[in-house]
Amino acid sequence: MPRDMFRLAYQTKMEADDSAELTLYGEIIQDMPDYWKWSKEDKSSVDFSKAIKKIKESGAKNLKIRINSPGGVCTEAVAMRSIIVNAGFDNINILIEGLCASAATDIATIPGAHVQIAEGSEYMIHNPWCLAMGNANDLEHTVEHLRNIEEMSRGFYAKRTGQSDEQIKEWMDAETWFTAQQAVEYGFADEVLEAPAKAVACASVREYEVMMDLYRTIPDAVVIEDEPTKEVPEMEGENKITPEMMEQIRQEAIEAERKRVEDIDALTMPGYEDMAAQAKADGTSAIDFQKQIVAAMKKKGDQFLKERAKETEPAKEVAGAAPQSGKTEAEEIEEVAKSVAEYAKAYSATSGNSMF
Repeated sequence: MPRDMFRLAYQTKMEADDSAELTLYGEIIQDMPDYWKWSKEDKSSVDFSKAIKKIKESGAKNLKIRINSPGGVCTEAVAMRSIIVNAGFDNINILIEGLCASAATDIATIPGAHVQIAEGSEYMIHNPWCLAMGNANDLEHTVEHLRNIEEMSRGFYAKRTGQSDEQIKEWMDAETWFTAQQAVEYGFADEVLEAPAKAVACASVREYEVMMDLYRTIPDAVVIEDEPTKEVPEMEGENKITPEMMEQIRQEAIEAERKRVEDIDALTMPGYEDMAAQAKADGTSAIDFQKQIVAAMKKKGDQFLKERAKETEPAKEVAGAAPQSGKTEAEEIEEVAKSVAEYAKAYSATSGNSMF
């Protein structure tokens, strides 16, 4: 499975019209070190600002933005929008090719931009949400903040579409998904960009999982594509690939990915949650994850023994009885590792997966 499902990049095109292109193919996140990111391709407004700065330094006057994003942090998306608005480009063209949802739609409402949406793409708006904790005052403050973001987004959409505030609110309350044609009909986009013979892929398997985590409803028509589309010779008779077969393949791919994540969750022990999160993001198999866990436990045990040996160094000359169990600490830790392996085998037998 490809690791880099999303990307944000820029490339300048020193053409006669001094145009540049920027693509947003990822989740919109808060600024953080790369080693904390689920994927190195997830980007913040800081990353976006650096890309725009390089584009401006190249002398580009016109900008094309290509979007295929499930959205993310609203405030970061607003900052990205502001960065582009204030960058001073003569012309801004936006191309939605696959998915423009949630916070990503804020970027697609840039004033004066010409918005195209590829045939088969999806456009979704909803109310912002968050996780919150605290006392009543804290929660009331959070609700007030969310309402302010709702109002801000409604303003963006209303200016872009010409629709009433009441209509926009109704769509956001319902978490509404628009087809490419509907996005144009209601004013979110200016035109539908017809696809060539090959269909536009709306989402990858990884992106489908992201959508399931972010949204309450996912349209049945979303296409799942894990690898770039390749030309396949037309087949006839018994060898012909039917839409039903393609659907079965997609569903099996989705189910396999869900099973992989479930297996990793089942094998995750307290204290190893970060390893599990990284394994899920990297596409690591359950068996490889189990090997990583055992290796990490052994490493942790070795470190523990070294620290204990250092602490007890002064006591070497003090006579003492042998351990009651008759085993060294290293042997006991090795037994723990073996127990984990036995657990994995037992889990494998019940889940139908061969772990070793």
